[in-house]
Amino acid sequence: DITDPVPVSTDFSDSAQAFHKASQVFSMPYYLVPGNHDVGEKIHPALPKVDDQVSITKRAIEQYEQHFGQQRYSFEVEGCLFLVINSLLLNSGLAEEREQWTWLEQTLLDHAGKRIFVFAHYPLYLSAKDEPGYYDNIDEPGRSRLLDLLEQYRVEGYYAGHVHNFFYNLRKGMHQFVLPSTGIIRHDYMEFFRDSPTRDMGRFDPAKLGFFWVEVFAEGHVPHFIRTSDIGGSNARSGEESALRTHSWNAIGATVTVDLRLPWCEEADIPTPWGLEIFERKLVRNDYPLAALWEMGIRDLRIPISDLLNPRVLQRVKDLSALGHGFTVVLFGPPDAARRAVLADPAVKVKAVEVVALLDQWSDFAQPLQELREDADFEVYLHAVRPEVEGWTTHHGLHVDLQDEIDWVLRQDQLSTAVDGFVFGTRRGMSPVEGYEAVAGLLAGTGYKPLFHIPCVAMDWVMKPNDALAAREELARVAEALLLARAKPELSFVIDNFVQLDRGYCNCSGLVDRLYNPKDGSRLVASLNALLPAPLGKLTSYEIEAGRVLSAEGDGGLLFLLTGSGAVASTDLNNPLPEKIATTPGHLTDLVTGRTIETTLRAAIEARAGERQTTTPALLRLDDVGILLNDR
Repeated sequence: DITDPVPVSTDFSDSAQAFHKASQVFSMPYYLVPGNHDVGEKIHPALPKVDDQVSITKRAIEQYEQHFGQQRYSFEVEGCLFLVINSLLLNSGLAEEREQWTWLEQTLLDHAGKRIFVFAHYPLYLSAKDEPGYYDNIDEPGRSRLLDLLEQYRVEGYYAGHVHNFFYNLRKGMHQFVLPSTGIIRHDYMEFFRDSPTRDMGRFDPAKLGFFWVEVFAEGHVPHFIRTSDIGGSNARSGEESALRTHSWNAIGATVTVDLRLPWCEEADIPTPWGLEIFERKLVRNDYPLAALWEMGIRDLRIPISDLLNPRVLQRVKDLSALGHGFTVVLFGPPDAARRAVLADPAVKVKAVEVVALLDQWSDFAQPLQELREDADFEVYLHAVRPEVEGWTTHHGLHVDLQDEIDWVLRQDQLSTAVDGFVFGTRRGMSPVEGYEAVAGLLAGTGYKPLFHIPCVAMDWVMKPNDALAAREELARVAEALLLARAKPELSFVIDNFVQLDRGYCNCSGLVDRLYNPKDGSRLVASLNALLPAPLGKLTSYEIEAGRVLSAEGDGGLLFLLTGSGAVASTDLNNPLPEKIATTPGHLTDLVTGRTIETTLRAAIEARAGERQTTTPALLRLDDVGILLNDR
């Protein structure tokens, strides 16, 4: 939608001129796609024939071309074909529709074998190919005809607008994106969220405004959602923010597994507040959880087995598996035939299965779990649950301070062929690195592997004075868990919780808020996934006056994570490290804002020692320090 008024408005020409004046700031070539505000509405059941005042017409098309140029065209860049079509023409019966079909078919034939990207105002569909026609998709028969044509020529990407919200679908290798708006949110889609419809939550939700920056590589492409709120405002990043972009499709190295405690693939009935659809149900899938996960560079997800037993969610899991996502699946007790069948589906990338049970049930489950493990490509872990659990993840799993339980488990010889290992919980009083080291010592030589659950959210009683302290502690745990995951890629580290929760005895701050908008936690995860090299080795922790510090080596350089949290100890970081390392200049990045400065480790520690109430985790990178490493 280049213009705001409808094509028959007397203000159309003025609106077009306003666009041209604004676009003078562009320093690169730009290409326009006609929308319904520019050429008129599509023909649909409530508008069954051409209406000069409302629908697309020959007159409206001519007016558009007079102000903006061609309504459909193609161009090439570095061997890629870009096609712009007028999707409002589909199903119109106008002569221009027939002409566009002829042109589109011939253009695709002439460029068969090339990488092709298509741009249109209307999405093919929002959630499913067979969804009913409504105001926000292409109706039949035009939808199937266009899909068949695009699939025939193996189109790589289809980018659409119109809905002012984010959606993604994968079909036969074609990525279909519905893009966010740069200016306003369609507030009817805020029915996705479990929150009150305040002014900020509706059309004025600025975190959902933005644009896509798509990187096209020799093989594949990666779409980055650039949020306006991360360019300007309180969370604005510096001019270096582009260096911190990451995406699940091209993230390097291992990362944490995120527990999807809340529904992540649910549908909502969108009650459009105008006459076009007030008499119909409109069930649409919420894709903002996916956008948030991609933005953080998260590939591995933890879900309950019930997600795989839902055909609609199962298909989504298959789509994400094809994109490289892996799944840890949790279930109570050994799986029955139906559950085993879905776990064995080759289109579902199951990395691990957590079988939850009381400890005194483990011996009885050994035989069925051995059969499951023998037939599976995934790992099997036993997960202890206790009747006295207070209601959150920290009390699940084995714990290093429950030595009697662990000794009993290790004496159960029948488990050695039944499972790959056990789930261990890391209590909030123990840092992730300390938890890992303790468990590694307990399991050394046993042949078992641990799967770590690390609570990384503020599961505290709601006490206002503790908010800042809790937030700092949780950011520190998230950052430390990511370093562990990169340093120990053969193990799994599950963090909880992805989404902010406030419906229990304790509040959970989460990585993203109830609207799936970024919080400091998600920005930190994105920054670390963008900055950390792979592999990462020699992870060491220190407790100093400025808080907890972790060091690691990667790609010939040294990394220091300054958590801004942890117990204060008398250890001086300069003692175990050479003076040259403490005084070598490096780049210090605030992992929440993305701002980077040049400083030394000693200067950074001294500066942060006086800011403990506001300090967020930061990463100091010392590059090209091979000589220094040899001095250690």
